[in-house]
Amino acid sequence: MPEATGTEKPDVSTQPEASKAKSGGLDITQLIIKVSVIAAIAMVAVLAAFIVTTKVLKPMLASKPPTAEEAAVVEKTEEPAKEEGGDGEGDNGEGIAEEHMFEIEQIIVNPASTVGSRFLSCSVAFELGSEEDMAVFESKEIKIRDALISVLSARTVDELADPRLREPLRRQILSRVNKLTAPAEASAIYFKDFVLQ
Repeated sequence: MPEATGTEKPDVSTQPEASKAKSGGLDITQLIIKVSVIAAIAMVAVLAAFIVTTKVLKPMLASKPPTAEEAAVVEKTEEPAKEEGGDGEGDNGEGIAEEHMFEIEQIIVNPASTVGSRFLSCSVAFELGSEEDMAVFESKEIKIRDALISVLSARTVDELADPRLREPLRRQILSRVNKLTAPAEASAIYFKDFVLQ
């Protein structure tokens, strides 16, 4: 009998081990699934962080906002241009030539080296001396728009964002447009909107 009892004990002890092995096997499978799901979520998070960094944050950091000194320089350079037209102080409006403004709205370009990830949207106004000049500018609007697109899209985001470079940009546009419209000539150029994104 003791032998029978000894044989029964190994049979009883092997059954729990077999059930442990089966339940342990299920635990390993569940563990592998859980680790796979967590790894997939982590990969998606890393990919999303990469996209946000390269498409949003890097371009935003590339075009730094102007400092207080740069903003003051822009205000100083723009104030005389506004005063040139005169407001009639002391003259009561007599003897002041009527302003003729030729406007080109909604120019949208991709700056140089942006591969379409950034854009500039702006509207431009040219100050003209007479109705005759206005007629010439109106007849050449498509050529003027093309010249504006060429000049603006040749500039990088950094060049367009730097307020100190606005005045040289104005001079370049004015020179190019005046060559197209000769003998009519614009005396000044104004950016009505200038949005860089």
